[in-house]
Amino acid sequence: MPEDSARPSRPPSVEKTLLHEGGWANAMVWRCRDEEGAEWVEKDFSPANWLVRNTLGRFLVAREAWVLGRLSGTGVVPEGVRKLSAVSLREDVVPGFALRDSACGAYRGNVFDPTKVHGLDPDTLRQEIPSSFFDALEAGLRACHAAGFVHLDIHNARNVMVTPGFRPVVLDWQSALPVRFMPRPFRRMLEKIDLAGVAKFRAKFRPADISSAQRRRLRRLYFLRRVFWLPRVQLRARSGNRSQAPKD
Repeated sequence: MPEDSARPSRPPSVEKTLLHEGGWANAMVWRCRDEEGAEWVEKDFSPANWLVRNTLGRFLVAREAWVLGRLSGTGVVPEGVRKLSAVSLREDVVPGFALRDSACGAYRGNVFDPTKVHGLDPDTLRQEIPSSFFDALEAGLRACHAAGFVHLDIHNARNVMVTPGFRPVVLDWQSALPVRFMPRPFRRMLEKIDLAGVAKFRAKFRPADISSAQRRRLRRLYFLRRVFWLPRVQLRARSGNRSQAPKD
């Protein structure tokens, strides 16, 4: 046997950039790139203490892989999701930027920092978000509801990615709930919380386009979040100057 064939193949070199430190009960999140230019995101509970790693870590990794697997094909979730171990998983990089990082002026006090979006042209973040983006986001969430899941954290603009061509992708499905076997009135109420989150974004980014029905969703979300002791969100759907948009 030739000497070279007996040597074990060298594992490909992977460059990792830390995106989120995780904390005691959250995964560390890395953006990875190999020698061939392939990129992906890894979520890893390995650095957590033994108890968290082998209880919460295993549960959340298995759960997110299951949820995203069920929602693959809806068009609004990350693709390429698979478990790397019992406490880590990977998913394809979602190109673009978080809606919260948009520099078009919808969020008061938002700091324009191009480094947040991994080298995108700064002008990309200054583009106006079209109404069709929010139409697609709502349609995608309805598809997820039809598949039996609600997200419940859509109001957080860091969870909504604006990809090239203004296609929405929703991140962070760890708090998602399966609702297929819930009583219909309760299921519809949870679905409305997701849809009211979309209405909130319309109020911030497209105040002139928001309808009366969408304004009612905003009021309903405010009420439901208070009933369930969820974090309060100021929801003032104003049709005036964008500089008057509420803080997130």
